[in-house]
Amino acid sequence: MRYWFFVLSIVYTYSLGAKETLRIGVQLEGQKHVEQFIAGREISSIDDYSGEFAYRDVVEQVLLLQALHFGGFRGNIELVQADHYKRRLRLLEQGLLDLSVTGVWLSDALPIKDNLYISRPLLRDGEAEAGFYVHQNNTRARQVNDKFGLQRLNAISNKNWQIDWRIMSAIGFAHLDSVSQFTQMTDMIMKGRSDVMLATFYNTDDLSFSQDNETFVPIHGLKVKLPGSRHFVVSKAAGNSEIFECVQRGLKELRSRGLINKAYRQSGYINEKVKHWMVIR
Repeated sequence: MRYWFFVLSIVYTYSLGAKETLRIGVQLEGQKHVEQFIAGREISSIDDYSGEFAYRDVVEQVLLLQALHFGGFRGNIELVQADHYKRRLRLLEQGLLDLSVTGVWLSDALPIKDNLYISRPLLRDGEAEAGFYVHQNNTRARQVNDKFGLQRLNAISNKNWQIDWRIMSAIGFAHLDSVSQFTQMTDMIMKGRSDVMLATFYNTDDLSFSQDNETFVPIHGLKVKLPGSRHFVVSKAAGNSEIFECVQRGLKELRSRGLINKAYRQSGYINEKVKHWMVIR
């Protein structure tokens, strides 16, 4: 597989059908992690989803490319910059993108289901969990051990991430702000303007992740269940019935090989280390 990097798009020449080029919406900044994770491997050969760059959005992109391959697609794939989740959904609805590179929560897809094909589930309802991440030096926040302690903290999230926003709003933090990107959340926490953010778990030994040379860790012992299932969505407006069937066949094959569950577990998204942590409801 070869790559070409442009300002507004990335093209995978990935040698189904009538559609010669698929336009897939991505967050541009995350593509460097995808390249580092793939590390020259053929997409169809990947069966190990562990490693330093095995983030949830990275492994979901790999699963989508694998689903297309195993489903029979042999055309070109153009990765088009659409950094915001809500914008990707809007472009899919309008037929200006064919697919989103990562999964979509079912609750986000259903309001525009007349314009989308919704795939088999990637994550089934109840499988997804997340932690309350804080800066490693925030001793006060790291000592929290229940919901009442969380309510004394200032939090940051994104209103466009409806499930996250609903959870964070319901907890009743002392203050809750919204920004549009993940990196803005970590920046707010680094600067001390917020204490805590909701994030999925990582595959590091201590479940931590790094951003801009700063380390963020989950509040030990506390987690939430993310309600609903995650799916790939294909734009109906762009006339993609064959592509949808291709994705469906590919996902069926990945599921039968155990690769979907393996990808989420090895990336840390489904994480045995937090199995007995308290669920904040």
